[in-house]
Amino acid sequence: MARVDERDTPSIGATLSQPTLRVGLDLAGSLEPLGDTMMNLVGALEERTIDLVTFATRKMDEPVEGVVRTFPSVLRPLWRRGRGPAIDRFLPPLDVLHVAGTLVPPTKRTPLLVSVDDLRPLRDESAGRWRIEQLRRSVDRGAQIVATSYAARREVQSVLEIENQDIAVAHPAVAIKTRPKLGNSLLVSVTGTAELFLDLAPELTKLAKAQGSQVVVLASREAGARFKAECPDVIVRSRNRARRLLWEAHSVLHLSDGARFPSLPVAAFAASIPVVATSTDVNRELLEGAADLVELYDHDAIISSVLRNFADESHRQLLVAAGNVRAVDFSPPVVAERYERLYRDAVGESRAK
Repeated sequence: MARVDERDTPSIGATLSQPTLRVGLDLAGSLEPLGDTMMNLVGALEERTIDLVTFATRKMDEPVEGVVRTFPSVLRPLWRRGRGPAIDRFLPPLDVLHVAGTLVPPTKRTPLLVSVDDLRPLRDESAGRWRIEQLRRSVDRGAQIVATSYAARREVQSVLEIENQDIAVAHPAVAIKTRPKLGNSLLVSVTGTAELFLDLAPELTKLAKAQGSQVVVLASREAGARFKAECPDVIVRSRNRARRLLWEAHSVLHLSDGARFPSLPVAAFAASIPVVATSTDVNRELLEGAADLVELYDHDAIISSVLRNFADESHRQLLVAAGNVRAVDFSPPVVAERYERLYRDAVGESRAK
């Protein structure tokens, strides 16, 4: 189970007679691979003592139901740098604002939470300088950074050089229904490990073919173009199709450098699909005990673990059962409860100033 620190422990009676909070939620923010964790939060937050105002700081990839406020596109380059007009000027009165992704607009008076679920810009101080300065600027103004794991919090805290009280931990919300039938493909997620996948591709395709399966790989546009050119026996798909492709998967292989929240493995847990994942700090914290973890460049261990999930039904069922239990930690109701506490903490701290 994911670790919990003292900040995660509610005080006795904390949920009694709580006033309704007015929360502004950015639906266009999340950068994790499934891309819809903020959408998953909406329904669960609405079940709590919260009135939601939903907005989009950038253009939505897909249409959503309900009223979603948008902003002039001229604001986006300013908000990307954490500058420009305060976002609460364009919204009704709110108690707290919650954004994620690359745009972090200033606020005039409303407390702000900023979810950080992509560490890649923080690992490249030249290309990611804008992100580091943007987040530091938001913290200087009083924003609360929210990391997706304790391992991620340590990394964010080190790069931004901020105090412990300025950064909290809350998992993104991941929701997916259990599949009605067993799929057949080996679904591979590649995040920051393109060269590793290219090395593994011949063995993976051979293994999959022997099991009557096929390799389907999720990748960025740039990596996907390489895979199509160099791996003709592999089916390449964009990450935005991950949710639908899970329904066709027999097993998931998550090849990650640990820079992003492992939303696909978590979704696989909920869908009763066994997972093999690379053993990064984030993955050890969030996935250990529910997935087979292997060292990043141990090719033999990766191949043997994938084969085991096809050939060893008892081991497969053990992983499925453990994954079902772990998925609850990331379910929208559990995550919404955590975020409500963070919202109320932010409001309380703002009023105490």
